[in-house]
Amino acid sequence: MQNQKYLYVLLIIVFLLFSCRKDDAIISKWLNNTNELRKHNEAKITITEGVAGTLTLIEGDCMPAGGGVENTCKEYPVKRKIIVYEYTLMRQTEHEGGAVYTKVNTKLITVAECDKEGFYQVKLPPGEYSLFIEEKGKLYAGGADGYGGINPVKVEQGKVANGNLRLSYAVY
Repeated sequence: MQNQKYLYVLLIIVFLLFSCRKDDAIISKWLNNTNELRKHNEAKITITEGVAGTLTLIEGDCMPAGGGVENTCKEYPVKRKIIVYEYTLMRQTEHEGGAVYTKVNTKLITVAECDKEGFYQVKLPPGEYSLFIEEKGKLYAGGADGYGGINPVKVEQGKVANGNLRLSYAVY
């Protein structure tokens, strides 16, 4: 019985190690190679109307390096949920400041899930929408237009809008 318990623990550890390596391989393949990643993901688009894009995470020191200081900036794809609301203004939300929102007071349209390479797509009718990233139980949106609209995207008839997004811990 004791040996069987150790065997189960060993199997779980091996499983975790191999599952982590798969994600690490994805990160290594696309680390700081965002342009190629986006081109790769564009080939996955199967919808003819809506929004599609790539979600990447940026972390580390992204300030220009110099004076012997190494730049530790890393950008790579991540899996998260993309929450699509009708076009939303800042005043229609509750937020913690910066790009972190705790509540959006407009109509929820749909939720999409990114794949391991950060790719997502959402079939949507023509109109204006706001894109949020679900992160740690809250919503993140780092972009805005000149009218107070949060992470806006406009879908035109018969077209797929670009919905490339970046998640940066530096802002919160």
